[in-house]
Amino acid sequence: MKKVLLLDNHNHPINICTWKRALILLMKGKAENARRLNDIENMIKVENILIPRVIKLTYDLAVPYKELPFCRENILVRDDFVCQYCGKKFKPEELTLDHVFPKSRLGPDIWENIVACCKDCNQKKADRTPKEARMKLLRRPFRPKDYLKFELLKYPAAVVKYWCEFFAYDLATS
Repeated sequence: MKKVLLLDNHNHPINICTWKRALILLMKGKAENARRLNDIENMIKVENILIPRVIKLTYDLAVPYKELPFCRENILVRDDFVCQYCGKKFKPEELTLDHVFPKSRLGPDIWENIVACCKDCNQKKADRTPKEARMKLLRRPFRPKDYLKFELLKYPAAVVKYWCEFFAYDLATS
């Protein structure tokens, strides 16, 4: 599905929405194109309709803090689909989730205790800690802090590069 970057009225990114939501905001006058209308590369074509790739709200909006959902997909994205023990990249369906401190010993289901892991490494580690299994984690698991920045990891590099100018931080190095 085609996505549109939504900016507040001060040109700060606040969300990534569907093209349908963007079209509704535009038609109701709640948003406007954030770039020049005459450049076709600034638009996406959906069912013979041109929709801006980036839209800007026309009113002030208080944006509440968004907590990133703790789920399998987000753990795999955080770990870049790489087994955190052997370092190999896998398809999502080839990975499992591993509790660093084993669940059998009451290891919690939290960001800081779960990593992406291939099936072989998960079986090798079993219900032991990495130290007990003589396995080393590539990096310590963590809770991602910036919701929108994390969401951008789910999109193709070309789309993110197009949206990059609206972010105060460098997306490539973070």
